Amino acid sequence: MNTRAPRQEISLERIEKMLLICAELVDRRGPIAQPLLDRLEREYLAAKERGTAVDRIRKLIGTN
Repeated sequence: MNTRAPRQEISLERIEKMLLICAELVDRRGPIAQPLLDRLEREYLAAKERGTAVDRIRKLIGTN
């Protein structure tokens, strides 16, 4: 039985806040925390490129 909640998109604003927290962590802990920041940066850029669900639908409708 699957009791997990459906995955929801994380807002761009929340990713931005997490990026700042990770940057502070890298500043304090050094290179050991760098992979976290790198991953979060990739997630941020992908989310920014993807846009919101409404943006994606408008883009899809506009191209057809």
